[in-house]
Amino acid sequence: MRSIFTLTGAFFLLITGAFAQTKTEFLPKGRLFDPILLDPLEAKTSAFLIRRTEDGVSKKGLFAPFSIGIQKSFFRWSKDEGHASELALDVVANTQFEMFHDSREDRFRRYMYNVDYRVGLMYNLRRDQSSWRFRIFHLSSHLGDDYLIRNQLIYFTPNAVNYEQIDALYSRNVQSVRLYGGAGMSLRPSSERKRLYTQLGLVWKQPNRQKSRWWAGLDARMIEQTNFHPGITAAFGIELGEAERGPLSIAIQAFHGPLPFSAYEQRINNWVGLGFYLNPF
Repeated sequence: MRSIFTLTGAFFLLITGAFAQTKTEFLPKGRLFDPILLDPLEAKTSAFLIRRTEDGVSKKGLFAPFSIGIQKSFFRWSKDEGHASELALDVVANTQFEMFHDSREDRFRRYMYNVDYRVGLMYNLRRDQSSWRFRIFHLSSHLGDDYLIRNQLIYFTPNAVNYEQIDALYSRNVQSVRLYGGAGMSLRPSSERKRLYTQLGLVWKQPNRQKSRWWAGLDARMIEQTNFHPGITAAFGIELGEAERGPLSIAIQAFHGPLPFSAYEQRINNWVGLGFYLNPF
C-alpha cells in the first residue's frame, strides 16, 4: 500500500512544473497525446466484427468487442502551440459479445462474454513533434452473466486481471509516420500479478489529405503475466472527416497473441475482421 501512495505522489509531482506556464485552459478541446487506436485496451469508442481461433481451435460465429471510452483533459498549461502539458481523465469499458447460431435450438444467440473497466489519470506533455503520456490506472475484468450461466461456472475462478498500473509512453511524429514506445509496471504484489509491461508501435497516415486519408499501423503489447508473448495488432483502413473533429476510421484488423480481454488472458488468439474507430470526445 505504501508503494502505491509513493508512486501516486511521484506521478502528481510531474504536474508541478506546469503551473510555471503562461496560459491555463479548463476543459480544453482536443488532446496533446493522441490515443493508441490499435491498443485493444485503449480508451476509445470502437466496435469490431471478427472471426477467431483460440489455442488453435476455431470459434464458431462472430466475436464482437466494442469499447466506450473517453480521454478528456481537465486542465492544460501552455507557452505556445508546440509546448504544452495537461492533466486528463482516462476511462473506458471494453465489452465483448459472442454471436453464433445455436444448432441445438436452431436459433441465433448473442451472449455477453466479458467486460473490462478501466479508470485512471494521465499527465501529457507535448514538445513540437514529440509527446509523452504518464498514466496511472485501475483495471478490473468481469465475465458476463451469460457466459457464466452457459458454462455453469458456479464456483470461484482465479482472476489476476484486477490491478493498478503506472506507465509512460513516448510518441514522435516523423513526417507521415507516428512512432511510439514505452513501459510500465503493475502496482500489485508479484504474487498476485507479474509486474512488467512494455509496448511499441507505429502508425502511417496518408499526408496532405483534408477529408479522407488511408492509414496503416502495427502495435505490440508484451506483459510479464503472459511471459512476454507479444500481442500484435495490425490494421489497414481509411479515416473519414477532418482530423481536428474526431474522424471516423474503418479498417481491416488482424491480431495474434494472448487474449487481451478477460481473466483468460493466457489463451492465445488469432483473429481478423472489420473495425470501426471513433473519438467523439
